[in-house]
Amino acid sequence: MRRWAAGLLGAASAALALLVAPAAAQAPVAEAVAPSPADPALEAYIDGMVELSMKTDRIAGVGLTVVRDGQVLLLKGYGTADTGGRRVDPERTLFRIASVSKTFTWIALLQQVETGRVDLDKPANDYLPGALRIPDDGFAQPVLVRHLLTHSAGFEDLVAGHLFIEDAETAVPLVDALARHRPRRVRPPGVASVYSNYGTALAGAIVAQVSGLAFEDYIEQRVFAPLALQNTTFREPYAPSLVQARGLPSPMTPALAADVSQGFRWREGTYKPQPFEHCVQFAPAGSVSTTPADMARYMIALMAGGNGVLKPSTVALFARETPYFANAPGINGVAFGMLQSHSEGGWRAWGHDGDTIHFHSKLSIFPDLNLGVFVTTNTSGGNALRSLLAGRIADRLAGANPAVEPLPASKPNASAALRKFAGAYLVDRRAYSNIERAFCLANCVFTAASTEDGQLAMTSRGQTARLAPLAYEDRGEGLRIHRFRNLDSGEIAAFEERNGRVVAYLSSGGVNRARRVSLFGAPEGFFSVLTIGLVGSFAALLSGLSRVFSAAQQNAPARAAGLMLPLAGGAWIVTLVAYGLYFQRAAGDEWTVFADWPGQMRIGAWASAAAATLTVLSVASVALAWFRADWSLWRRTRIVATLGALFALGLMLNAWNMVGPRF
Repeated sequence: MRRWAAGLLGAASAALALLVAPAAAQAPVAEAVAPSPADPALEAYIDGMVELSMKTDRIAGVGLTVVRDGQVLLLKGYGTADTGGRRVDPERTLFRIASVSKTFTWIALLQQVETGRVDLDKPANDYLPGALRIPDDGFAQPVLVRHLLTHSAGFEDLVAGHLFIEDAETAVPLVDALARHRPRRVRPPGVASVYSNYGTALAGAIVAQVSGLAFEDYIEQRVFAPLALQNTTFREPYAPSLVQARGLPSPMTPALAADVSQGFRWREGTYKPQPFEHCVQFAPAGSVSTTPADMARYMIALMAGGNGVLKPSTVALFARETPYFANAPGINGVAFGMLQSHSEGGWRAWGHDGDTIHFHSKLSIFPDLNLGVFVTTNTSGGNALRSLLAGRIADRLAGANPAVEPLPASKPNASAALRKFAGAYLVDRRAYSNIERAFCLANCVFTAASTEDGQLAMTSRGQTARLAPLAYEDRGEGLRIHRFRNLDSGEIAAFEERNGRVVAYLSSGGVNRARRVSLFGAPEGFFSVLTIGLVGSFAALLSGLSRVFSAAQQNAPARAAGLMLPLAGGAWIVTLVAYGLYFQRAAGDEWTVFADWPGQMRIGAWASAAAATLTVLSVASVALAWFRADWSLWRRTRIVATLGALFALGLMLNAWNMVGPRF
C-alpha cells in the first residue's frame, strides 16, 4: 500500500509545462556577442553558485547570460552538452527553452494587434480556422483573444501522451493536434488566470491563420530575422520525409541540429542521455531551441523597446508595475503574456520560465535595474538553479529593494487567527474531464497549517514554505483578500475569503490558484478510502471464495452473492495493482506520462469498470438473498461492511475519473 501511495505521490510532475511587425528588407547579420568586462566579484559569485548547484543537483550543462544597460556583462557555458564530452558553448550550443518559447508567440500575436488584423477584445473564434473554433461548453461568454494572452480562457489542463512525444513519426500538424486534444472549458473566461499551454498554442494558430504563413515561417521572417537570432528556431530535428508523410513543418537545419544539447538524467552514478522531447505538434507553446548568446540579443532588444519587432509603447506594457491581469491585487500577474515575478530582495521582473522534463530555463528582465538574466540547464535536476539564479544576481547587484513592504509586528494570538487558513487546496490547473485528474493526487495539492510563531506552513510536493501575514483588503460583497509574503522566495501570495470562509489560495506565480477542498477531496481522504477499499477487496476475495461451493448456500441468490463478491473484490485488486504499477513507473521517470500513455492505466481503467459493475451486481444479489439465505448475524455484518468498503472505493475512484476508460 505504501509503495502504491509513494509511487502515486511522485508521479508526473508537472511536467510542465511561448513572439511581430513587417520583416526587414534585409535581415541583419548576427554579430558575435562580446561581453563587457564583468565585475570579477560578480562573476566569481555566479561561478560559485552555478558550480555548486551542478555538483549538488547533478546538472551536466548550464548556459548563462547577464545583460545590463544594453551591454552583455556575462556570457558563459558550463559543463557538457552531450555524452561525447562536447563542452557547452554559449555562442553555439542550443538548449530547449520550453515555455520561454511563449514569449515569441505573444510578440507575434501583439504584432497582429498593432497592425489592426487582430482585436484583443473580439472572440478568438473570429480568427481561428474552423476546425479550432472553441465550443461554448455551457458558458455563455466567448473566449476573447485577451483571455488567451492572460491564461484566463478557462481551459482545463491536459498533457499526458501528447504535449511531448518521443517519436516525431507520431506527430501531427498544429491544427490537427489542437483539434484532437481539445480541453474542456471549466470556468468562465476572464475569471482567473490559470496557465494554459493549449491557449498559447491557439494564439500561434491565430498568427498563422491571420498572416497566411505557417507559424514557423512567420516567426523566422518577422521576429528572428529582424533581431538577428540566427541560432534560434521553433523547428525540431527529425527526418525531412515527415514533411510530406505527416504534414509537419520543415525540420531544423542539420547545422543547428548538430549543436543541440542532449537532455540528461542522473542515474546510477552517471548522466544518462534522454530522448528528444518533441513539441512540434504544440510548437507555439514550447518548441524553441536557442543559445545563451541569442537570448542576450533578445533581451537587449526588448529592453531597448523592441528594435522594430514591436512598438516601444507595446514593449512598455510588459514592464508595467500593474499587471494586465492578476488573480488578486498586490500579487504577480500577467503583463501582456509575460509573467511577473520578484527577486528575494523585492526587485520586480518580467519574463518567463520554461520546463521540459530534462531542460529548465528562465528569462528575467528587471526593469528598475535595466538588467536581464537568462539561465538554462540540460538536466532534470536543474530546476532549483533555474529558479534562484536570476533573482540572486539582481540582489547581488542592487541589494534589497528599499520599497519592499515590511512585515508587520507579530500580534498576540496570531497563530490562532491563522487557523482559518489551514486545510487542503486543490489547484485549478489540472485535468477535469479524464483520468489525468488522478495525477493531481501527487502534484496539485497545497496544504496549509498555522505555526506557533504566527506563520503559515504551505506544503506541496514534499516541500514546505513559510508565509508571513501582511495586510488584508476588503473588496466588498463579502470578499476579503489576505496577502502573505513567502519568506523563502520573497514573493507575495494571497488567500481569498468569502463571507467569512477562506475558499482559495492565490499562487505567487500569478497564473494559478487553488480551491479549498474537504478531507475527502484531498489525497489524505483518497488514500484513507483506498486503504479501506483494499482491505474490503481482499476480504471479499478470500471470504467469498471459501463459500462459493458451501453446502450452506442452498438457494440461487445466496450462491450468486457468494460468487459476485469475490469477483468484485478481485477486480478491484487488479484495478489498484495496474494503477499502482503505472504510477510507480511514472514516479521513477516522468517521461512515462508522455511516452507510454495510457499504458497500464488502460488495464486499470477497464478493470475498474468491471469491478464497479460487479459491485453493483453484488449489492443486488445480496439484497435478493438477504431474507432467504441462512446467514448468521456476523456473516451479514461482514457482507454489509465489505460491500460498503467496495462501494466507497468505487465512488472515490470515480471522483478522480479512475473508473472506466476516460482517456
